[in-house]
Amino acid sequence: MAQKTNKTALAFEQLEQGLAELLESGDWQRYLKTQSQFHNYSFNNVMLILSQFPEASRVAGYQRWQELGRQVKKGSKSIKILAPLKRKIEKENDNGELEAKTGIFGFRTVSVFDVSQTEGEDLPEIVSSLTGDDQGLIDLLTAFTMNNNVPVLFQGALGANGWCRYDGQTGEPRQIVVDPLLPKQHQAKTLAHEIGHSLLHSRSQYNDHIPRSQAELEAESVAFIVLHHFGIDSSDYSFPYVAGWQQGEDALENLRKSGMLIQKAANQVIDWIETNFQAQLAA
Repeated sequence: MAQKTNKTALAFEQLEQGLAELLESGDWQRYLKTQSQFHNYSFNNVMLILSQFPEASRVAGYQRWQELGRQVKKGSKSIKILAPLKRKIEKENDNGELEAKTGIFGFRTVSVFDVSQTEGEDLPEIVSSLTGDDQGLIDLLTAFTMNNNVPVLFQGALGANGWCRYDGQTGEPRQIVVDPLLPKQHQAKTLAHEIGHSLLHSRSQYNDHIPRSQAELEAESVAFIVLHHFGIDSSDYSFPYVAGWQQGEDALENLRKSGMLIQKAANQVIDWIETNFQAQLAA
């Protein structure tokens, strides 16, 4: 047991070191600078984008693409979304004084385009999907979470790699969904990530008590350690994923705060698999 715990601790140290190196790299700074120029769209606008262009991955207006060194291809059909119309409104505060506040009084339709509809300078990419074989880990992880009363469903995840569904009444994890079109190794990584959520986060914790950025850091860190233990290196995806959710700010400090929690959850998965599939792992 001590040896196994040491291996988990070493994997955590590797995660910490890799994250630190990424945050210091020029590529990461360039990536953040570019990402800051893209809007965070509302849920309604995301639905509008996907209904018109299901394959959309990164969208921006015509002029914004030009600022990024790319040009919208001739004949491309724009994606219509809604932009708020804002104006300053004077309202009386509790002290009877007039204060100018910005309010929304309507919406207008604006046009955006997906990156696939443009051409020009390459945008910086940090996250690399995993493409290797899962080495049987999908079946082992599925067995673990089934035993934990959280079954796995392999189906489309509406543009995401996967998610953990929670029971509407109890708030406890009810089901894990993984996109079966992902490469096998990435399916294993996604499944381990969602298992991390199922072990560490109830619905109320995820929504109310833990910032989503922290929840994603913890779940992805569990995935990295579990895959690392079974001989799969997910660092090309996991390091930038963690840093991206934290936007680079306080990422290392937040990782260290959750260190014991992350390692405990990873060990729970590893111990159960090794206890129940010892012969298969030794083969």
